[in-house]
Amino acid sequence: MSERQPPIRLLPTVGLKQDLQMLHDAAVMHPHGPEDRLLRVALNQLGRIQQGAPSTHPLEYMPSYPDLSDCETTYVGADPSAKPSHRIVWRERAPRRPGEPVTREIIALGERANGQAYYMAGQRLGRPVGFTLAELAAQREPIASSSRPRQRSIGSFDTPSMNEPDLQFE
Repeated sequence: MSERQPPIRLLPTVGLKQDLQMLHDAAVMHPHGPEDRLLRVALNQLGRIQQGAPSTHPLEYMPSYPDLSDCETTYVGADPSAKPSHRIVWRERAPRRPGEPVTREIIALGERANGQAYYMAGQRLGRPVGFTLAELAAQREPIASSSRPRQRSIGSFDTPSMNEPDLQFE
């Protein structure tokens, strides 16, 4: 008999809503194409993460990326016969009090190429390249600039204008 898994609360970030909106916009431009499949696969993976599915693998500190060693990654791709093109970066937070759900915070959904998803996640968490979490925690003031320039600016969206599956975001 298996133990009942604790409930999970999925916490999307504003960044995730932007990422999903960008995928949705591409899918609308190419219905039934790889963009549409990628959006459906990504939404399915988000549902699996909410249901407690494990990540593809935990992330480790690598000096050429922001330190995301407290995060997990899940691979996402439109073509099952090709290497996944995108990554979902998320982290899990234990409940603060007994009986509360585990929280899984979805930080970024981005392209695998050139580590874009990882740089995006680091930027959203305020983590510059080349600093460990311990070094960042020891800083008296936050480090304002990133070692890597922003690749592109993403517009602000209040709410995605798409029909999302039954994911329960809080």
